[in-house]
Amino acid sequence: MKKRTSKQIFAETFLELSRDLPIDKITVKKIVEESGLSLKTFYNHFPDKYSLMLYIEQRESNRLHAKLSDGDLTFQEYLREGIEYYRKIKHFLSNAFENTQGADSYTKMHAEEACRSILAFIQKKNALTEIPADVVFAERFYANGLASSFFDYNFGENKLTEDEFIRYCVECIPEKLRLYLL
Repeated sequence: MKKRTSKQIFAETFLELSRDLPIDKITVKKIVEESGLSLKTFYNHFPDKYSLMLYIEQRESNRLHAKLSDGDLTFQEYLREGIEYYRKIKHFLSNAFENTQGADSYTKMHAEEACRSILAFIQKKNALTEIPADVVFAERFYANGLASSFFDYNFGENKLTEDEFIRYCVECIPEKLRLYLL
């Protein structure tokens, strides 16, 4: 059995607390108390709870990004696995989207992480040292819309099947981005 790291323990604790408390009411002190670890250990890994939230997102997006970059996933499979992950931690994501605002908004963090992940994939897949500015713009535009669409699909009034949603996500990729992404 693999030993859990302190970061993993904090992430699991935060996920569990988010089942019962709004995220804006969960404090670092509460996370530390519930985890059984020390405040010093928390701050050795994270400057605040928002960084922990981003770690939870990055952990999965980095895993998916690696599979995508290695050719183990198509872009469509990448989207499908993202949907499955959202379902797995739906309570946390719903709480995060509803109970964070402004600079600490999970919506903002989620969109930035999607941008980072997709740009890294484009750079690696296409062996680029620098991504053209128009492609970066198209990717950021698309990733922000994709992040919002993921939220709507998973938490809103959804009338699409998973296959339809993924097909629409692919069909809406800007032309400038298609050559680099698909």
